[in-house]
Amino acid sequence: MYSAKEKDLIALDSITELNYRLRQQVTDNFTYTRPQQKYASVLIKTLGESVYNKVKSNFYDGDLRTKHLEMLGSKGITCVTLHSPQYPEHLRSIPAPPAVLYCKGDTSLLKTRIFTVVGSRAAQPFYLKRCAKISGQISQKFTVATGLADGSDSAAAEGTLAANGKVIGVLAYGFDYIYPSANSGLFKRVEQNGLLVSEYLPDVQPRRFQFPVRNRILAGIADGVLVTAAGAKSGACITAEYAFRYGRDVFSFPYSLGVPSGEGCNRLIKKGAYLTENILDIFGAFGLDFNEQSAADLTERESRIADILKKEGELHISHIAAVMGCAPYELIADLSSLEVKKVVVRLGGNRYTLN
Repeated sequence: MYSAKEKDLIALDSITELNYRLRQQVTDNFTYTRPQQKYASVLIKTLGESVYNKVKSNFYDGDLRTKHLEMLGSKGITCVTLHSPQYPEHLRSIPAPPAVLYCKGDTSLLKTRIFTVVGSRAAQPFYLKRCAKISGQISQKFTVATGLADGSDSAAAEGTLAANGKVIGVLAYGFDYIYPSANSGLFKRVEQNGLLVSEYLPDVQPRRFQFPVRNRILAGIADGVLVTAAGAKSGACITAEYAFRYGRDVFSFPYSLGVPSGEGCNRLIKKGAYLTENILDIFGAFGLDFNEQSAADLTERESRIADILKKEGELHISHIAAVMGCAPYELIADLSSLEVKKVVVRLGGNRYTLN
């Protein structure tokens, strides 16, 4: 399943005594078939001779290597390494690419065009709806990547899944944990319909410092990054700063003065992010067309419902029925058909909005 070079990186990544910097230094100089000692003095000086001997012993222990791969396989984890053909080229080009991506789901998505959508956990409901809507639209042309935190990240994933788009969730901890735990259902749906990715071994628990480190992956993996909500010190701004540094296009929702969850967004726009009011602002920057559902594909009643939602926004089924002059139950079949055609999205509580 894995090449010799891939197995070497997976084994090296499993050695917890090596910090990230040391792993990067020795990645190409520890090979199972041809032991090399180029960095022996560096490792001995940094780790001490006894720890170095343990690292060396563990790396060349065939039984340990086999058991480690079996453990990962038993948890449904596939490893994509720097030596794997599936490793995304965009990510490979950043200054500190992960040696191993631990994956659950469809790893072929790593080779698609990817667009990252991130935002604050404290986003206002109106902006969460905008985030969900635009994420679904982005998924017409891109795989959507996000962090799966509460708030904007979850809205991005939900909006993408509702539009039958593909989503990549990038985690800041190992697969033995779900954070926040309330998102367990969303995690499972992303795994089944997209991909979960982490650079951490399965037993690594969530720690505060790991989230900003993870954000370099969200920026590095993507063609562009959209920030939908961000306070003055938001992690979403860290992702955007990485994107600026890597030469990625950055997009941001604009906010009115005095909205705390938009201070970071407005600052990004001042710095050069594209002011983004709708999907055309994003697709236009990439020279892409946005394909609205053709009116010819809709029945007369469906077209009328779509026009009502276009004019008035999110509505309860009873409100739509009142405008149409019919009973709410008469619209159930039409609204279901519009959902299948990806024209409308059901938001819960019998409320609908255009997709």
